[in-house]
Amino acid sequence: MANKKKNKYGNPQKNIEAAKAAETAKLTKETERVVQQSRSDKPLIMRIIVLAVAAVMILGFVIGTIIR
Repeated sequence: MANKKKNKYGNPQKNIEAAKAAETAKLTKETERVVQQSRSDKPLIMRIIVLAVAAVMILGFVIGTIIR
């Protein structure tokens, strides 16, 4: 009877191992996605800040030139 159940449903130990491997792969993929996202966000924020500072400096220079 036990042999019939094993053949009918497959090897439960292999199924558990396969589920663990699939979950590990899923978590690894999600972690890589989060790391990639955090890496790509910081340079974008820094670019925006640098452009804003440069725009303020140029605007200040232009206004200073016009006033004199």
